[in-house]
Amino acid sequence: MWRKVGLRARLEAFILLAILPLAGLVFFLVLQERSQEIERARQNMVVLAERGASQHAETLRQAHSVLQMLTLVPEVRMALPQECGKLLQQTTAVTPWSTGFSVVHPNGQLLCDSDGRQLSIADRDYFRRALASREFTVSNYIVGRASGKPVLIALLPMLDDVGEIDRILLAGIDLRWFSNLAAEAAQASGAIVMLLDSQGTILARQPDHAGVIGASIADHPTIRAILSSTAGVIDGAGLDGTARLIGYASLEASGARLIVGIAQEGVVAAVDRRVMLSTGVVVLVVLLVVGGVWIVMEVSVLRGLRDLHASATRMSSEHFDPRHPCAPSAVQMGEIGEVAKAVRSMGRKLHTAAHQDRLTGLANRRAFEGYLAHLKAEPELPEGAVLYIDLDGFKPVNDQHGHHVGDAVLEEVGARLADCVDDGGMAARVGGDEFVVVLTVPNGRGYLVAKEVALRIIEAVAKPFTVKDKPICIGCSIGIAVWAAGEADLDRTLQQADQALYGAKRCGRGRAVMYGDAAAAQPPRRSAGMR
Repeated sequence: MWRKVGLRARLEAFILLAILPLAGLVFFLVLQERSQEIERARQNMVVLAERGASQHAETLRQAHSVLQMLTLVPEVRMALPQECGKLLQQTTAVTPWSTGFSVVHPNGQLLCDSDGRQLSIADRDYFRRALASREFTVSNYIVGRASGKPVLIALLPMLDDVGEIDRILLAGIDLRWFSNLAAEAAQASGAIVMLLDSQGTILARQPDHAGVIGASIADHPTIRAILSSTAGVIDGAGLDGTARLIGYASLEASGARLIVGIAQEGVVAAVDRRVMLSTGVVVLVVLLVVGGVWIVMEVSVLRGLRDLHASATRMSSEHFDPRHPCAPSAVQMGEIGEVAKAVRSMGRKLHTAAHQDRLTGLANRRAFEGYLAHLKAEPELPEGAVLYIDLDGFKPVNDQHGHHVGDAVLEEVGARLADCVDDGGMAARVGGDEFVVVLTVPNGRGYLVAKEVALRIIEAVAKPFTVKDKPICIGCSIGIAVWAAGEADLDRTLQQADQALYGAKRCGRGRAVMYGDAAAAQPPRRSAGMR
């Protein structure tokens, strides 16, 4: 039966059989991309929750330090009403996280207060625990009587010469860090940030369209699972029934839970849009390649074979004409070689389209993840570093001048970043204005080389850009993490670099911060022209 099928039909069947596995591969890549994006979103939720818990812990450490310093002030220890009250007011003004300070007698009566209040807290559970422990104590989140908002109370007993409690210093701590975290999470569609006490009561929620603050939701299946462990990620239904990817972490001392969630549908929809666009480009290119191969085969091979077949038929027939050529002109093998060269060139273009960022020319996220997988497979990985880079002041460029100007700036940033990274590193664009550089360096020089490259990048990005005769000034912040030779945990190093980047942003931007470096605690530095 196959012998009766013409050569053209055989070629069409061959092309069809070649396209079917390719279609299956594209479908598999779509599913894989969706799965990876969902997993990235889940991990982002965990990172945000842990970042909020870290901010909370840092606020408690600052509160402890401030209370310890106040114990050294004679006016505070003696609780002199006028001098002490004025000093506590000044302390409140310079500590943005505080709602006020008080000095309390062991019987619970306020002796001195930044707001001039006179009341007793002898019946408060946190006050009794501070008396019993005689150490720094933190309350559960409570709703402030004056503000109506959740606050923490931090208490530090002051002991006299014989070791008895003489006074107790008290500080109120607000949820400023919670609002900052909610603003960051709000960049994702359908995001919610919620704070629960240890009993499952909602203390804060943004956004709170349904007005559920103060409600107990301990019986909700998702909340029960969250309250049963201290940290993690869970896929579950939110209070409104929406399927969400939820990261959560326990807050130090209070036992409260910080929850960050994003609508799963929004993540999948964004992935589907990107994947469909990428798939359409790939399919179009494949069709062009197949069409080109078909034309080349038709002109260079099939036409010659048909001529040969016609000549052979004429020679075997009774109507043989000696003046008719018995064979066509020979098929030139050089033409088939040109076809092979074109296919290889198209393959390179396909690879470039899949692994290169279209705008900046740097590696894209897919190429970056492939590079990390390659490094993880190395049997003896040398010392290296990860630099997470985020542009400062870039959003106003798009808002004031338009996205076409923003794209031109990003394109130039890519070129400057490539110039700053030598052959020992890899630079990639992993988000809108987010970049990452991975360096492998001689052993023992990871810190120095990474810092050198980071400062070079900051200097390069800080130079003014000129787009259509418009001067544009931006900057960048960089988080750095280093891994040791033979001890690389790249996933952990990436998380450390991300945390260091947050530190750089918090410390004033326009700087590079090494993970664990005390520079993160320095006062913010303002760069000219930056906002």
